Amino acid sequence: MKTTKKGKAIAPVVDIFPQLAVGFHDQERVAEELRLLKSFGFDRVYFVLCNPGYPTFSNPILSIQPPDVPGFENYSFKSLIALGDPNFAYVHECHKLGMEAFAIIKPYEGGGGSTVPHGAKVVYDMPRVETIGGERVGFDALLSRRPDLAVQRKPDPAAAARATAPVHAITVRFCLEAVADLEGPFTGCDTAPCDIRLLTSADNGTYRPYEGPLAVAEEIREEVVRDSNGFPLQERPARCRVFTLSGLNIPPSIRYFAVVVNSANRLHTLPQSMITLEGQDGPLPATVTSYIRRGGNTVENLKPAAGRTWGMEQIARPIDDPAAAEAELREWGFEFEWYGSGFRGSGWKSAGAYGIARGHLATMKGTPCEAYPEVRSYWLDWVKTCIEMGFDGVDIRLQNHSGMVSDYANYGFNAPLVEAYQARHGVDILTEPHDPLKLMALRGEFFVDFVRDAGRELQRAGRKLQIHLRHCHAQPRLSADINELGFWAMPKIWFQDWKALVDLADEVTLKDYHFNAYDPALAREIKEYAARRGKRVWTHCYVSQGRELNEEFLNAVDADPNVAGILIYEVAHSETNEINYGLIEQYREVGLNEPAARILRDFLNQSGYQ
Repeated sequence: MKTTKKGKAIAPVVDIFPQLAVGFHDQERVAEELRLLKSFGFDRVYFVLCNPGYPTFSNPILSIQPPDVPGFENYSFKSLIALGDPNFAYVHECHKLGMEAFAIIKPYEGGGGSTVPHGAKVVYDMPRVETIGGERVGFDALLSRRPDLAVQRKPDPAAAARATAPVHAITVRFCLEAVADLEGPFTGCDTAPCDIRLLTSADNGTYRPYEGPLAVAEEIREEVVRDSNGFPLQERPARCRVFTLSGLNIPPSIRYFAVVVNSANRLHTLPQSMITLEGQDGPLPATVTSYIRRGGNTVENLKPAAGRTWGMEQIARPIDDPAAAEAELREWGFEFEWYGSGFRGSGWKSAGAYGIARGHLATMKGTPCEAYPEVRSYWLDWVKTCIEMGFDGVDIRLQNHSGMVSDYANYGFNAPLVEAYQARHGVDILTEPHDPLKLMALRGEFFVDFVRDAGRELQRAGRKLQIHLRHCHAQPRLSADINELGFWAMPKIWFQDWKALVDLADEVTLKDYHFNAYDPALAREIKEYAARRGKRVWTHCYVSQGRELNEEFLNAVDADPNVAGILIYEVAHSETNEINYGLIEQYREVGLNEPAARILRDFLNQSGYQ
């Protein structure tokens, strides 16, 4: 492959389905985009494939939608009709230009990241699974048929029964001092005026003010601050401002609650652990979020929730202003377990409103469980399909949008995993305490079984195997922070013997985030081992997510002797009036986006890429 003077190969990454959704693509459009990539001198292109069944991504808008829906712009259906198999369309045009084509497959991208309210009307008949927050939609071809193959939460019949008890109180806690991931200033937060309002809902589609008896009391007290999994964030208790909404007697038919917080100062909480429902005999199982749904269809947005067609919403997000938050949640409800604990850190939030649901998720959304032979066989068939389509290599990615849960230590209790843990460690994890890392490691072993089989198929066909790893596989921690095993986009598995994966692979991708501050020490152990084994190691330049398409960042990667490739992730430019967002415009006629294209060309020239 072509490299810089310092030996770095460079390759762009095309995420196929989002492009099909935001702009109409036919064969000529695909060919033109690849000609633009060819003009940079690239000799390999990576394609994030459309998963079988076209599962929904993190954004509900990036899903299969019928054509010409009033008030909604989505070209997925028209693009698919024009292209047939879009994965083949891209590899075909790539090869016509003499470039290698590598498929990026995401085994854990099973869909189901988002929900619609219970009983909601949707754009077309699709599999729906009853869950916290409504009905989960947008699954892949496997989970649409077999939802029982998803990663399961630890069963707790007693907790499930308690979740339906009448609610007598709601407690909301705010931390008043610096603890892990939370820094001040907290001046005035203990005395600042704060008004708390309560709304309720039966379906998480429409919320209305609670009109029953209600008393609100507050106090300052010390409490142990814990994350979503119950792990303490520091040894000593922290000062907290605690609000108790009491005198309630809310029946089981009311499944959802919204707490609107109007404070003169920003008050910080960990929603999943510091906001609780209380019954007559103590806390009730609950799931808490700050992420509010919002409309994406300008016509449907004007309709009342009960008469609206759902499934075209934009990405849910917290809203700081309490009045704006209340106005939005009244008509749209909440998305529970969005981004798990949070996009980064332990999940601290300071929002205008918080949603509370009775109970917990039964599964890790649309995450298939690797311990089932049917799941591994399904994945392996996908690899075989990539070979048949002509891809030169397959890059197996862990990251996905389907495993967004906060209390990740409570998942992985499918029957094969329960049996495997007991056989390995002599512990029944259904009835006895277990080590979450050991359970993650067992799941990782099942995944390696799939990778080993995939490697055999690829080697037999003369193709390459590339695998994704992160720093956390060499330095594991029970954490949901960026680059950790419990991060919202990770499947919550651990490769205890990560060296075995490197040995299986021809090349290695490191998917760690640097956020425009490249750290060569991150995953150094993995990089050095792979380099000694003669395996090319790729790292990412995140064009959009990290704003890393700049001379300083690219030069820093180029200087790392343990990296041999840079992936430009990703090439699509799908935001208007943004600078340095992506290389190829999607909303308008095909063309290069500036200044991103110029910045990349300058780096290629200055680094001696040839």
